[in-house]
Amino acid sequence: MEYIRLKEGGIVALPDIFSRRKRRASGENVDVYTYDNIPNKLRVQVIQIVFEALGEYDYYKNGGQWKFVVNTIRKEKGVFQLSRVGYAEGVDVEFSNWILNEKDTDFVIDGIEVAFLAIFNFMGDYRRGQFEKICDELNGRFQEAGIGYEFNSGQMVKISQQVLHDQVVKPALQLISDKRFKAVQDEYLEAHSLFRNSKFEQSLVECGKAFESVLKVIGQARKWNVGPNDPASKLIAAAFNSGFIPPYMQAQFNSLRSTLESGVPAVRNKMGGHGAGSIPRTVDRHLAAYQLHQTAAAIVFLVEHDKATP
Repeated sequence: MEYIRLKEGGIVALPDIFSRRKRRASGENVDVYTYDNIPNKLRVQVIQIVFEALGEYDYYKNGGQWKFVVNTIRKEKGVFQLSRVGYAEGVDVEFSNWILNEKDTDFVIDGIEVAFLAIFNFMGDYRRGQFEKICDELNGRFQEAGIGYEFNSGQMVKISQQVLHDQVVKPALQLISDKRFKAVQDEYLEAHSLFRNSKFEQSLVECGKAFESVLKVIGQARKWNVGPNDPASKLIAAAFNSGFIPPYMQAQFNSLRSTLESGVPAVRNKMGGHGAGSIPRTVDRHLAAYQLHQTAAAIVFLVEHDKATP
């Protein structure tokens, strides 16, 4: 059976059956995503994908992976059992019943993330290609359902606008998967995780760290006069002074630095972040989303520019 790309530049994931061809021909594409309600059909498809990858619970074959999934979610929810199961039924059935009935969308996304981490470990290095295909199918199902999450670089990531995500965020994640950018990857993925959990102020902080870290990696390799604790302002100045960033880009990068540093005042001194004082700070969701995309665009530019510049 033929498989299709859901969108131009998207993943090859789903079988090109009649109903899907009909929707494509009629122009029924999902451009706006929802996040708060995962439909039953998608929940069933997720369960099917997980079972195809792990298999039904078998103490000797996959028992460790299934117990890891269920025990992790139990502990996060603070319960002894996720769902009621029969005497002869195992943790795989407990997981399935829970996915179908869980009301809290964030917990469902957490559960999918944990399950895919278990699948990753279960398959091992020799089946990485198969794991990528499974991730492609999961992401394709989410995309087709119009639910704005995908599994990328080891975690579920929230996406807002497909073109921007495909052209900016995904390339950034691919570029920083290089082992020399490990710190950048950790910080940027943490920013996404915090955003998904509505911790927008902390998400801005991690964006700032990721931006600084990518400059430090490039600067150290190019022998700029920078230290491990230098702030963004000094890192950007070194990039300008070395000729790495051409003069016409200066205003844009100063603007990015200003947004990162002023979005959360005085949070990255050497002794740690300051408190908010008597008036709590509020970072709006749209500002945090903007900064995630702005940081991704800066990462793509810097890493690609580093590759292209002698």
